[in-house]
Amino acid sequence: MIIAFAAALWLGLWAFAPPGERSMIKESYPDIQIVESLRAAFLNFSQGVTPDSKALVAGLAIGERDLLSDEMTQQMKTLSLTHLVAVSGANLAIVMGAVFLLAGLFGVRRNLRFLIAIAAMVGYVLIVGPESSVLRAATMAMFVMTGIWIGRGTNPMVSLSWAIIFLLTIDPGLAVDYGFGLSALATAGLVWLAVPIYKYLSKHVPKWLALGIAASFSAQLFTMPILIMLQPSIPIYSVLANLLVEPVVAPVTILGIIAVVSAMSFPPLTWGLSLLASIGTWWITLVADTVSGFPLARMHFVSGPIAVVLLTLIALLTGLVITRSDSRKLFGSLLSVVLAVSAGWSLTDLARANTFAGNWSVLQCDVGQGDALLIKSKGAVALIDVGKDPSLIAKCLNTQRVTRIDLLVLTHYDADHVAGITGLRGIQIGQALLSGFRDDRPLVATVAKVLESAENVSIGHRGLTGVLGDFNFTILAPSFDASEASDSNDASVVISFRSETLGVLALGDLGEAGQSRLMRQMAGELALLRDQSLIVKVAHHGSSDQSRELYEFLEPEVMLYSVGKNDYGHPTDRALRIASSIGALILRTDKQGSIALRNQDSELSYHQSGKLTT
Repeated sequence: MIIAFAAALWLGLWAFAPPGERSMIKESYPDIQIVESLRAAFLNFSQGVTPDSKALVAGLAIGERDLLSDEMTQQMKTLSLTHLVAVSGANLAIVMGAVFLLAGLFGVRRNLRFLIAIAAMVGYVLIVGPESSVLRAATMAMFVMTGIWIGRGTNPMVSLSWAIIFLLTIDPGLAVDYGFGLSALATAGLVWLAVPIYKYLSKHVPKWLALGIAASFSAQLFTMPILIMLQPSIPIYSVLANLLVEPVVAPVTILGIIAVVSAMSFPPLTWGLSLLASIGTWWITLVADTVSGFPLARMHFVSGPIAVVLLTLIALLTGLVITRSDSRKLFGSLLSVVLAVSAGWSLTDLARANTFAGNWSVLQCDVGQGDALLIKSKGAVALIDVGKDPSLIAKCLNTQRVTRIDLLVLTHYDADHVAGITGLRGIQIGQALLSGFRDDRPLVATVAKVLESAENVSIGHRGLTGVLGDFNFTILAPSFDASEASDSNDASVVISFRSETLGVLALGDLGEAGQSRLMRQMAGELALLRDQSLIVKVAHHGSSDQSRELYEFLEPEVMLYSVGKNDYGHPTDRALRIASSIGALILRTDKQGSIALRNQDSELSYHQSGKLTT
């Protein structure tokens, strides 16, 4: 009964959550000076055999995610290993278990050991901060410990249910928090399925292997309905990757936590222990780098609400098949039907995604909240920006069989425009054009490393021209050093393409002031674009920072909004109204997926992949 009530409460709060609902605890959590000082000292004195292995020690010990490189973060996402840097019940179990056992060695009485273990848990939670997974794990641990303490034992699923009810009662915003959902569902999967799966597998394989497979599979199965909303595909090697890294997780976590605690009192110990722990995390980075490169690392699956429904049914029916021997035939039949529907839908969807484009001239890749625009003529290809996710731009290029990019334009160094650059590895790059704006963000170095293989790298500055098949292209902004720009967005490289029948204008993230400046400085070049069917890639994903005068002057036939799920309100009503007022066709990647356009017999037409594609 309590389990059903917890599920109903969660679903109800999720279904009726107001737009923009957030966790009150996470939003209002205060900075505690001693905790901040301890974290800072640990991060300052910690060492690692490589930068990513050092970052992972901090991730496993205190949930620090920001230090990992973009490439390693993406590799871990590919394999569903990101839970390693989300402090959860496993971390709390390690901390509380170690403290409980250590206190026992010193002869501390049982009741006092419980209190000491709980105090250690509270201290660890304060160090980690208000992570959703930590809140869930700590609250559940309190219910479990209370049951054991008073001698009534405990039912883990009931304890989880009470934890969910308690947390959602005091903080309803957690109902829509992805981290909370993943933590709760992973725990539910472990509690319900791990033991029966282990008992079955242990008859056929070594017990250590059975335990690893059971834990990884059950947690992965139950978290997929949420994971599919974050990354619409299925990780093929997740269980394998988790099995390979699991032996080092506990030792690294213990060493890391001791290194954290000693950071302010004895920094040399922090230095040595973090370095030792990083040997273990180096193994994790090696596994992530190697296994994520295996063929078909992620399998296509439908996305959107239908994916959530299908994966929820698969998880529940699989659980019932495993745990209900009396009805196994019925549930097995239902599971077979759901799997068949999922496979058929996904294969049909995948075929459409790979064939929708036809003979295109302009293709707006769906890379989520980011930019990636392809131009093609007579076999020559230009790419303007690469989005944030390397896997998405790599998929777009692979689907369109692009093996060489003759012209690569990176408009500016915002992550949603250039962080996907590693997805171009293996692609030949001819000329690369970059903004001349002085920028010292880490992505500058990442881009430079990838572009080492390019045939030519130069500054894209106003007045620079060239040829791409039947297109003549011109850089309209900024100047060579972008000295006129107030920030990175304002220094976006703006490029136009013109053929006899088609014009394309890509505005990067140029704001209203920059667009007005563009009108003043390049009015003649802009006027030439009006002589053809004109496609405009709308600036800054359709933010409100737009110059109505520019779009009214250009009178484009099509306005492309390259946009994904975001918290900025893109595309804004103002940006959409501008398009409507001039009669432009509005095409949006967040609604239509990748969009391919061509101009044939003076008629501009388009095809879309649809949003049921990855």
